[in-house]
Amino acid sequence: YAIYDFERYKRTFAVGIASEYLNVLRDLRRVENQEDNYRRLVASTRRARRLADSGRMPEFQFDQAVQDELRAREGWIQSMQGYERSLDRFKVTLGLPPDARVSLVEQELEALRERAATLTEGVNVADYTGDVPPADAPVTLRPPGREGAGDLELDGGEAVRMALEHRCDLRAAQGRVEDAQRAVMVAADALRAELTLLGSAQAGQARGIASAGQPNAALDLGETSYSALLRLNLPLKRTRERNAYRDSLIRLEKSVRDFQALEDQIKLQVRDRLRALQQARETVFIQSQAVRLAERRVASTDLFLQAGRAAIRDVLEAQDALLSAQNSLSSAMVSYRIAELEIQRDLDRLEVTADGIWAEYRPERN
Repeated sequence: YAIYDFERYKRTFAVGIASEYLNVLRDLRRVENQEDNYRRLVASTRRARRLADSGRMPEFQFDQAVQDELRAREGWIQSMQGYERSLDRFKVTLGLPPDARVSLVEQELEALRERAATLTEGVNVADYTGDVPPADAPVTLRPPGREGAGDLELDGGEAVRMALEHRCDLRAAQGRVEDAQRAVMVAADALRAELTLLGSAQAGQARGIASAGQPNAALDLGETSYSALLRLNLPLKRTRERNAYRDSLIRLEKSVRDFQALEDQIKLQVRDRLRALQQARETVFIQSQAVRLAERRVASTDLFLQAGRAAIRDVLEAQDALLSAQNSLSSAMVSYRIAELEIQRDLDRLEVTADGIWAEYRPERN
């Protein structure tokens, strides 16, 4: 049982450390997004100043640009403070002092970016290319499907079966049920009658080393002595044994209920992880398309602003939408990666070595 508990702890601990590290990288990505947004707003404010000086923009629109630039600076500073705070907490989790110098490896973040591009390639959640139905046409909503699903987005029944087969804590709970069953059998045996037969036989005389050579040291069956004892313990009063038997039955029922509750909890965990994977994947699809649209919107409104066909508010709203989509996309990819690790942990298929190195489970696809 201790080995089962330790194996479960290793997986849980490894996933917890990885999740916290990915959240730190997510906060770092938010700093980068806030910095890019701040630079864009500074450029927009400069352009607004020139347009206002030339009389092509009202002064109040320039003031709007300055206000958004100030908010962008505040958001940039807050994101840096949040990143440093999460990094310090991560150091403490690792057993390091908060002032320790730690350099993050952003390869995982770059891998997440590349994976987001791979997952969303050719996927449009809101597709208005080709023939668009009229506005009053019936609207058919498309539920989330398997398009772009990752390898770990298993079938629900298959995932539950795998978890019930490999979970160490479920094996330990099953072992405790078997132990309780044996305890009931032992307690029930103590309620029965006891018949004890004791006997002994002695032939010849006792000899020591000094008298072993005497002539009469030979075995003489005629001088054999026998003794016997028969003891019968009838089950007339078994109060203590009866209470012990009842306690063993209660412990057995409790162990069975604990096993069943853990089994249901495992099923719930696995199904929740699969739903989290699907939700994160759909969020990645949505925010990827939102990022592309926001980038196109920023470029077009900027051109319209220079041509005098758009207000500065249109540019500022487009830039704010781009920042929101970028942050949401980073959070969605981190959530998807964490959900992948958590489903492997809940399936007990994430192998962790004594050195803390894990080997991820990748199911074979037919």
